[in-house]
Amino acid sequence: MTKLQILNDSYGLNLTYATLASMIKYPRSSLTASALWSKPGFFCSEEEVVRDIWQKTGLREGVRHPFTYIMEACDDIAYSVLDAEDIVKKGLASFYDLIDFLSCHEATKDDPLAGQVIGNSKRENEDYRRNYTLSSPELNDMSMQMFRVYAIAELVDTVVQAFQEKLPELLSANCQIKDLIGCSRGKGLCKALKDFDRSRGYRHSSVLKLELEGSNYIKGLMDMLWVGIRGRATEGNEWDTPFGRYVYGRISENYRRIFEDKENSLPGHYKEVQLLADAISGMTDTYLIRLHDELKSLYEYESRSQPSALKAQN
Repeated sequence: MTKLQILNDSYGLNLTYATLASMIKYPRSSLTASALWSKPGFFCSEEEVVRDIWQKTGLREGVRHPFTYIMEACDDIAYSVLDAEDIVKKGLASFYDLIDFLSCHEATKDDPLAGQVIGNSKRENEDYRRNYTLSSPELNDMSMQMFRVYAIAELVDTVVQAFQEKLPELLSANCQIKDLIGCSRGKGLCKALKDFDRSRGYRHSSVLKLELEGSNYIKGLMDMLWVGIRGRATEGNEWDTPFGRYVYGRISENYRRIFEDKENSLPGHYKEVQLLADAISGMTDTYLIRLHDELKSLYEYESRSQPSALKAQN
């Protein structure tokens, strides 16, 4: 956001301080510990810009911008509801499985808000079943679309209400609130939906298989990109092999520009690892797979023809 998007200056998208501050979900560095925030929110390379944001907005390490709670709540609502819808659309569970799960879950079985969403969704399902000739997949899809509408509408309302009620505390430098959903009437429904997503979706064998395949692709591509990156900043190495030169050229020019910038005073090994992370994280799934397959054949050929050089690179 602050470096890679626009090339005519060093401000990236040139967003406001408030916008940038609201994006720092975990207000702590990767080098510091926090009792409240378990995850780091930024790396050493962004420390200077984050300190500038905090100074201009009156924030400090450990203190969130109030808008961050809204951003996080939007994520919680979208992922918990939409993942449940995707699970049903992919045939890993049915609409009735979801309704039964929510009706029996400890967090929602006696929850008025969840009961309202369940009741409205069941009525829509019954209407579709009686008045339309639908296959089971169509009935599931249409029922889940309406479930999504009802669930998101109710959860958004509860978050708005919680934000209004908790605003004085959210503005406090000593705020101990960890998330807005947890302070709202929608916390039970959101928790139950996440449990459904985890048990019926994320742990399904087909999903785990896809995750494993993705992990193998990512690790394999990282190994190949590293041939072109390793030693470029730490030792000023030129490439020992044509493959190293070629693979370095396949990394986005934006990322390489930051890496090669003479004003970039980060340690050499840090810059090399960051370039590798930037290159991978900036790819779509399909592009990553395509590039992996393209490079793999070249890598295997060069490994056979120049094994000692590639071994030294790795």
